Amino acid sequence: MTRRALVAVLVALCVSSTRAVAQPSPERGPVAVTRLREGETAFSTYTGVVDSVRAVVRDSANWRALWARINRPFIPAPALPSIDFSREMVVVAALGARPSAGYDIVIESVEQDSAGIEVALRRTGPAPGCPVPAVMTQPLDVARIPASGQRVRFRERSVVVPCSMR
Repeated sequence: MTRRALVAVLVALCVSSTRAVAQPSPERGPVAVTRLREGETAFSTYTGVVDSVRAVVRDSANWRALWARINRPFIPAPALPSIDFSREMVVVAALGARPSAGYDIVIESVEQDSAGIEVALRRTGPAPGCPVPAVMTQPLDVARIPASGQRVRFRERSVVVPCSMR
């Protein structure tokens, strides 16, 4: 093989291996989300979850335990929603205990990319000085998404609600 032919082969190999490495990663895309409560507010404002939680539930035993914890204040507790964990998983976001009404957390959307699944959350709270009921709250939202073994991360944005919006 001539030197020129050898160089051509090496260049071709480098170009083809560069192409294989430089392939674009999968585009970011939406994931179907079914919130357990319709509307623009959290699943519940009063729960038994007093700490801040971001969780992914992939099996029925953990779902049963979390559902009991969420509904600890209620007697009788609402029926456990049926989840087919072979096809779905549950994502949960809780703010933890808050000193008054006016706080909320909502699962806004879910997207998938090459790094995994990203759950977008919106946290809201009242602006300083706003008149809100003086009652302890524990806002929490729950949604179903398709089952996946991928890593799940949460992205949050905080919104302060002016007094005039209440």
